[in-house]
Amino acid sequence: MNNFLIIFFILLINNIGVCQYFPPEVGKDGTTAIYKDSADFLGWATKISINRGPMDISNLGLGLATFGEPNFGLGSADGKVVSLGDGGEAIVRFEAPISNGSGPDFAVFENSFNNTFLEFAFVEVSSDGIRFVRFPATSLSQNTVQFGNDAIIDPTNINNLAGKYKASYGTPFDLDELKDSVGIDLESITHVKLLDVVGSIDKLYGSKDIDNHLINDPFPTPYPSSGFDLDAIGVIHSNKLSISEIKSEVNIFPNPTDGIVIVKLNNIETIELVDALGVTIENKRIVFEGFFDLRQRPKGIYFLKIEDSLKKIILY
Repeated sequence: MNNFLIIFFILLINNIGVCQYFPPEVGKDGTTAIYKDSADFLGWATKISINRGPMDISNLGLGLATFGEPNFGLGSADGKVVSLGDGGEAIVRFEAPISNGSGPDFAVFENSFNNTFLEFAFVEVSSDGIRFVRFPATSLSQNTVQFGNDAIIDPTNINNLAGKYKASYGTPFDLDELKDSVGIDLESITHVKLLDVVGSIDKLYGSKDIDNHLINDPFPTPYPSSGFDLDAIGVIHSNKLSISEIKSEVNIFPNPTDGIVIVKLNNIETIELVDALGVTIENKRIVFEGFFDLRQRPKGIYFLKIEDSLKKIILY
């Protein structure tokens, strides 16, 4: 009997050790969901680029997801969304960088119509647009039976995945969880990337969490609105220095030039070279320093278009 009790308590302790529950759904005590009209939000995403994935990664013949315009992911949460498709991604930027404050620093909004039909995305952040660091995501949902369009997913099994909460309620993310990461400045997060979770339990297609477990969410969803549906990203803590202020520090030399013009800036930006008539000659993504070669161009006046400003170049 004593041996039996010892074995029983060992099993009990082990089971307690593996039981892990995360904050519950909207409306229950302990939820971390943030309502879209919360005064906590200081701002919203202002720029976005989208790389859509297929409607069904296991049937590429259906084509890419198409639902929603990219700018539907900008501004405050309003129910208008852009769908990413299986494995698709969105990279968003902000008027001012996100900073690491006390508690959550930003929140991501999806458009789930209830608390349990949930579609997920990994969340990554960057302070230079090049190196991204992913929040450690966990899914404790079963992955032996595929969730379909009638999925009932328990949010207490989900952590650090966007889409944990229903429409109008943001899933919060705390930069402090990434404090041991290398290559990012948590006081100046300029980019947030959302990467759709392919919720297939087929190892050939499925996405895995931080513990290498397949993440189960509704699959397939072979429709134009396939994948994660981004509504908005709200900023809770923000650096006072705006991105526009950073971009104002642009050095162009030599100017006038006899052919090669060097551009230096303390940020990353796509710069457009245009002629005197406003005709685009070249687009180039500059990472702190780059150059334009005008040696084969006629002498005259040219401009570098950076955001809404024009920088004059004289070619002699």
